[in-house]
Amino acid sequence: MFAGALTAPVVITGPTGWIGSAFLALLAARLGPGWQRRVTLFASSAREHIAPDGSTVSLRGLDTLRPADVEGAIVVHLAYLTKEKAEQLGERQFTDTNLAIDDHLLAALADATPKAVFVASSGAAALAERGVDRHPYGMCKLRQEDRFLTWGARAGVPVLAGRIFNIAGPYINKVESYAIGSFISQALTRGRIQIDAPLPVFRSFLHVHDLCTLVLNALDQQVGRPSAFDLCGAEVLEMSDVAQVVAAQIGGAIEVVRAPVDLGRASAYLGDFTQTKMLGMALEHRFAAFDAQIGDTLGWLQASHATIQKTVQDETNCASA
Repeated sequence: MFAGALTAPVVITGPTGWIGSAFLALLAARLGPGWQRRVTLFASSAREHIAPDGSTVSLRGLDTLRPADVEGAIVVHLAYLTKEKAEQLGERQFTDTNLAIDDHLLAALADATPKAVFVASSGAAALAERGVDRHPYGMCKLRQEDRFLTWGARAGVPVLAGRIFNIAGPYINKVESYAIGSFISQALTRGRIQIDAPLPVFRSFLHVHDLCTLVLNALDQQVGRPSAFDLCGAEVLEMSDVAQVVAAQIGGAIEVVRAPVDLGRASAYLGDFTQTKMLGMALEHRFAAFDAQIGDTLGWLQASHATIQKTVQDETNCASA
């Protein structure tokens, strides 16, 4: 899973989401006991956080990030407002806040020489670049790519600006916001999966472990790219295909229900897997098949559900005592 010994310190901004959690889990596995001493984490505010391995890690406020923190480090930049925040905050505040997030890191980088930097961009940037969707999120991500790639070229530091499309696997959060999470949740709780999309919806999925492993190993080996590139899955799947794989993984009589679809139009949010594969080939990485991705997502959600149920039961028992 990992290539060589990881000797550089690691800095991660925004480590509490789905991808951030996967990075922490992989770092804990790779670095072993005391891994927290090798990793510096930044979030919107200073606080304690429970990592996936159950250990407590300290998060520093992003406004405390300094050149000494990133000097010689592998830097993984995940911090950003999510797409739904644009509707809540309005375009101006959404844009200004994201610019400020990047400003904190760029200011530190200006007076330091990190080993390499990863910027978590989005497929939304590709849509904005093509003029297909000019949503503020995609426009912000497009600007973010340009700022960090320009800095890297000027500073002579390897930068990866990866346009992430759809992912699967453990540590999924906001379960109902993702088709995979919603389908698994429906199957487990109702014994059926309902697909509401009135038109064909095409997606491809990259295992979150593949994403994080590729990035970590690339940065460790100082592999950069002069322009943004796609991080996506190999297999193009329609939502009915996804639902059928979920149903098969769970087993039993899981019914998939869907009204007739309009075949005169479609939604396709797909990256170019050849770009992901080329990075994988450079790093000798083997990608997880979609069945394994669903299995790992399912296993995580089942374990999380069991933990929640046990906690609720324990609290109930304490209240009754």
